[in-house]
Amino acid sequence: MFIKRCLAKFKDKEYETFWIVESYRDNNNKIKHKYLLDVTRFTPKQRENLKKVLKNPDALVYEDLNEIFDSAYSYGDVVFLLLIFKKLGLIKILNKHLDKKSLSLILAVILNRIINPTSKLESVNWIKNTAYPLFTEINLEDLHVNRIYEAMDKLNENLNSIMEDFYMLGGETPKFLLYDITSTYFEGSSVRKAKYGYSRDEKDNNPQVILGLVLNEKGFPIHFEIFDGNTQDRETVQSVLQRIKDRFGIERATFIGDRGMISIHNIEKIKSLGFNYILAMKHSSARELLKKNNIQPELFDSELPITILEEDDKKYVLCGSIYRRERDLKSFNIILDKGRKTLNEVKEMVRSGVIKDSAKILRRAERKLSRTKASSYFDFAYINGEFSFWEKEELIEKSRALCGYYILETTEKDLPDIEVENRYKNLQEVERAWRDLKDIVKIRPIFHFKDRRVETHIYLCLIAQAVIGYIRRKLKEKSWLSKVKENTLEYFFEELNSISIGKFNINNKEVFAVQRENPLKDLLLLAFNIKPFDYKRDKKLCSI
Repeated sequence: MFIKRCLAKFKDKEYETFWIVESYRDNNNKIKHKYLLDVTRFTPKQRENLKKVLKNPDALVYEDLNEIFDSAYSYGDVVFLLLIFKKLGLIKILNKHLDKKSLSLILAVILNRIINPTSKLESVNWIKNTAYPLFTEINLEDLHVNRIYEAMDKLNENLNSIMEDFYMLGGETPKFLLYDITSTYFEGSSVRKAKYGYSRDEKDNNPQVILGLVLNEKGFPIHFEIFDGNTQDRETVQSVLQRIKDRFGIERATFIGDRGMISIHNIEKIKSLGFNYILAMKHSSARELLKKNNIQPELFDSELPITILEEDDKKYVLCGSIYRRERDLKSFNIILDKGRKTLNEVKEMVRSGVIKDSAKILRRAERKLSRTKASSYFDFAYINGEFSFWEKEELIEKSRALCGYYILETTEKDLPDIEVENRYKNLQEVERAWRDLKDIVKIRPIFHFKDRRVETHIYLCLIAQAVIGYIRRKLKEKSWLSKVKENTLEYFFEELNSISIGKFNINNKEVFAVQRENPLKDLLLLAFNIKPFDYKRDKKLCSI
């Protein structure tokens, strides 16, 4: 049976009627319709519901969904990320080392860091308001902050093995090693590695740890390490490279690092491992090289990048741009302003009698100035009860002249200059990873007070960032990400978050239905090979 729409004309007017009709075959095997009931007076909504009943006699039809609606949960972002975890092999790795309950709770923490980073305590309520519990065996008693801490401790027991497996997800043996470090600060000082040092977060009064990250040429993490908070950049390099070589059995690769990584011992270690390198020279070393060889960088503006000097086993490539010059000048002037401001503060302290001891005054000035990165450009003195400072004008002018330029030292002599520059620019991937950790995953500040919890928190944040990096690369491959079109990663997750699942109570049974509107369904299929969301299928694919 079905509902048939009929049209009839009478005195130039058209009339519309609706009937419940049954099909049958007459004696000549022709299909005929038997008109059973006139439903013209029914409302359109009633006729739609009637169609559903005719198609499925066991169907229950409700005029008002509020009669059976129970609750709704965020669905799109959770299911999407669970599918990505599966594709990457992350769930398989964690499942190898954790029991089901711990695995479910750890994945919940990673989801929280990506979608809505909060404290572990607040994450419990967040998890309950998502569809995630539908895909796990955890119950309400398990969704407690203490159970999360216990799961983190179990993860920590197997952390080294888990991370070794995780690094292998990057694929084949890496050819390029992109390395950089950053810092993240604490509220509290009970963690052993937390020390006071140069803060990239401008939190000099907080203890911190140093984080070292190595990405391969695909932008995937192949090494991550936590160092004491007072460790200098160059002190981290040798142990990191040795571990990567041992992990992957690398015979040949190119190490790419920034200015802080250069030292005689590091270069010797890189060579002894059989690696090449591309390293940015320190500003002071670059000035000295240009002066010694009487090179004026502005003469090469139209030819950059260009090799300006070759030695037996390496070459020096001059790089730069007008845009970079504007940016560097702005940054350089900010550094000088910070130096002036800092020394004026010390001068005011001396004038007001806050500090009087000569040695303390000079130590204070030196310590505060070093935090501004302006130490090279100022001198100061304390004579006859008066503190004074002055700028090194000649050095400042030389530094200004170098703004917009940088020099790369590399043993890749056969690599074209443009390729040397492009390989070095790939360090931006590590810088982006740091921004993700701090701005999206919200790794800081760290409120854990036990070493094992701090370590586990940081590594979980790294895993979350690696997932974000993978998603960004996939979207870029399909040319979807665009500031012009406002297609940002944030917008992508907002659209996913808008997809909900509803829970309905029908005849004392729980029924789940995913909303049909999915603004990203074509993109998900194109970039990730993920089909439109369907609860029954998603349940099979995503269950933990």
